[in-house]
Order: sequence, then structure tokens, then C-alpha cells
Amino acid sequence: MSAEAMQIAAGFVQELAGDLNKGNLELPMFPDSVIRIQQTFRADEVDINDVVQIISSDPALAARILELANSAAIRGAAEILEVRQAVIRIGNKLVQSSAVAFALREAERSEGLSEEQRVVLRDIWAESVELAARSYVIAKKYTKLNADEALLTGLLSVLGRLYIFMKSAEQGVTDYAALEGIIADWHPAICKAIAESWNMSDELVNALETQLDTNPELRESASLAEVLSASRLVFEHETSGESLDAGEFPLLQRLGIADQNESAVTLDEHAEAINDIRQGLKG
Repeated sequence: MSAEAMQIAAGFVQELAGDLNKGNLELPMFPDSVIRIQQTFRADEVDINDVVQIISSDPALAARILELANSAAIRGAAEILEVRQAVIRIGNKLVQSSAVAFALREAERSEGLSEEQRVVLRDIWAESVELAARSYVIAKKYTKLNADEALLTGLLSVLGRLYIFMKSAEQGVTDYAALEGIIADWHPAICKAIAESWNMSDELVNALETQLDTNPELRESASLAEVLSASRLVFEHETSGESLDAGEFPLLQRLGIADQNESAVTLDEHAEAINDIRQGLKG
């Protein structure tokens, strides 16, 4: 990285630290409707009328919610045609997840982006979907955790990367490869701050904060932190083509995903379920 780029990056990190301290973590690429939905769910008692009104005010988001409600992963006996029915069918966690997935997809489609920027955003969007799908399946098949909350955790786990990308663009940083160190150091803390500002559960917040830990703290029962970490391990090894050795990661054994002697751990047996969730989020 050039001296000028290093100076810009240093200023970016300083601004990032200030934003974290002030709790001023805005996501300008997110549609207003999506932010309003997350804020609505901060209340102790959520009014479904408020949720339906916000969703209905954004036709594209409403269409997305209806698509998810009628997807292979969710659909019931009858087709859902109204937003209220869709919200009731999929529940609060999946409404939040669908809104986040919608916002991530819309960010990549924003006007005024260079092709390189679109590629970065497309990668962030794809990673969120893949982590969400795997988190959902791991939670459902191997734990007693709420699989919908695990899915939401997977989606939210990339928001730190998204925030860093947007801030770097504002600062004039175009060498995205050089940002990898900043991302590794900062994005879990940013994810945590955003989740806290949206009043997410303590367990979900902890999962986002420790998402890069390949051996999360052992608890009496499985945690969202373990599910997200396992999901990331599986996804990253699948992406790299490297074998995932259960002997190196006790986490996989604790969750029951693999035996100690398995040297090529995959979720292939759940491929159909993962694909159903993937397609449901992508629409």
C-alpha cells in the first residue's frame, strides 16, 4: 500500500473508532424501510400493524417478503397473497432476515457504483446468504436453537464488512485488498454495535462479536456463536477447496456435525435444505 493509501486508511480507522464510540453506525445504502423495520422490532411488544405498514410502503420489499413466504423453504398449503398473511406465516425473525437480505441485494444494485465496487458488494451479499443458509441448517439439524434466529445471525455477520466498504469509498480508498487487515480487526465489533443498536438478543450479539473464533467458549448447550463459527468454517473450506478436518476443530465435534476422525467435513447431506434457504433469500 502506498504512503498516501496508508494515510487514508489510518484516517478511516480513526473515523471508524469514533463512530463506534458514538454509536453512530448508519448504513446509508440500506433503504429507509429496512432501517425502520429493525427499529420497530426494538420495542418490547411489536405491533404487527406497524410492521405491515412499513413493508407495504415499499413495494419492492413487500414483494420480497411475499416471495419468501411462498418459497420452498417456508411455504404452507396455500399461496400467500397479502403482506399481513406473509408476516404472520414467516414470523418476526424471518421478516427481519428478509429485510436485511433485501437491503444487501439492493446495495449491490445501487446507481453510481463502479464495476469493481459492484463485485465487492456482490461478494458481501453472496457471503451473507451462504452463511445464513448454513447457520439455519446447522441450528435446525444439530441443536435446539431457534433456526430462524441463526439465519438472521448469519445475514447480519457481514454488516461490518459492508460498513467498512462504504466508509472506505467515502475516504477514497480503492485498494480493497489492502482493507483485509482492517476488516479482520474491525468488522466483528461493527456487527456487534449494529446488532445492539437494533436491540438484538445478547446471544446473537455475542455470536457476531466472536464470529472469527474457530473455538468459541464452551457452554452447557449449543450457542449461536458456535453455530455461526461452524457455518463460517464449513463455508470458507468449501470456497477454498481445502478439506475440513474435524480433528483440528473441536467445535464441529461438540455440535455433532462430525466425528473426530473425519478429515473432509461437509454439509452435503443437507444440500437440498441449504439450497431451499438460499433460494428463499435470493428470490
